[in-house]
Amino acid sequence: MRIQIKLIANFRELLPPGSKNGIVELDLPNGTTVREAITRFDIPLDGSSVIVLNGLTVDLNTPLNEGDRITAFSAIEGGSTYRQGDDDVRLAPANPAS
Repeated sequence: MRIQIKLIANFRELLPPGSKNGIVELDLPNGTTVREAITRFDIPLDGSSVIVLNGLTVDLNTPLNEGDRITAFSAIEGGSTYRQGDDDVRLAPANPAS
């Protein structure tokens, strides 16, 4: 199956040379999980990273499907919106005011 991985900001340096617009396409076996797909890029799998599948936060053990897009970027504090192309990832404030 063919999927895309998009790395944003400082994670772009983890992509192979020749990647365009922070995106690399991979051919992976059926049943590959989000975790298995991204581990090849040395992305931290702790609270310092945000990893989404098709714009949604999912469990890293979620199996991938043909045409899926994984997007990864560094977590930040505060509220922000990132929007480019078909991605629309919204980050909620770390400590929302009551």
